[in-house]
Amino acid sequence: MAGSIIIRYAKKTYKQQRQEDSGSHAQMKHRTHSVEIIPESESIMTFQNWEEARKFAQHMNETGHHIIEMKDDYHRS
Repeated sequence: MAGSIIIRYAKKTYKQQRQEDSGSHAQMKHRTHSVEIIPESESIMTFQNWEEARKFAQHMNETGHHIIEMKDDYHRS
């Protein structure tokens, strides 16, 4: 069970970050839309509990990263 919560994330492109900072994505906030990421920046982190995982994900989102996936690898569906 140790480290069973997995977060996959990647850095957003400069263009994507500028678009979000300018507020132009506000119209699409409640819709499904694509996010441009830098593929080679994809990383994985593991956590013991959801509280730590959510804090990390929020921090990464605030620093220009896109959360690709969050899952509990211990509980498979």
